[in-house]
Amino acid sequence: MYRFCKFLHLLGLTLFLGSIFGHIVAGALAGTPGDAAFVAARAQIVQATRLLTLPGLGLLLISGVGMSASARVSPFKIGWLAAHVGAAGLILINTAAFVVPAGVRALALAKAGEFGDALSGALLTEDGFGAANVSLALAAIALGLYKPVLFRRQAAQ
Repeated sequence: MYRFCKFLHLLGLTLFLGSIFGHIVAGALAGTPGDAAFVAARAQIVQATRLLTLPGLGLLLISGVGMSASARVSPFKIGWLAAHVGAAGLILINTAAFVVPAGVRALALAKAGEFGDALSGALLTEDGFGAANVSLALAAIALGLYKPVLFRRQAAQ
């Protein structure tokens, strides 16, 4: 069971990070606001978020719970795992509260032909919080790979 959950975890990571890098490329190739290609790229980013990024994040979270359960490990007792779960929680909150709404708002503004400050703000929000997600994901990967000893408990005296 653990190995199957680990496979699903890696699949979720591939979907999540791979789609984000796809968003970056689509955004870079989109042209300037006002171009038809820009609106199409924004639509592609929103669609890829729904079909790849969010399912990948969900698969990461569910498979992580499955790995912990099958290994009978509590994330609250192992420092690196607690930090790993904390990073996942921050990514989830960041995605739901900032990244996805900003992407949807940017698409709506682009479709409406509003290429001013509101669109710039939505794109800046999506880019900034998206970069935070990538940084948190890379930190979570490092924690999972290296499993550093964190939060050592002091021996009772």
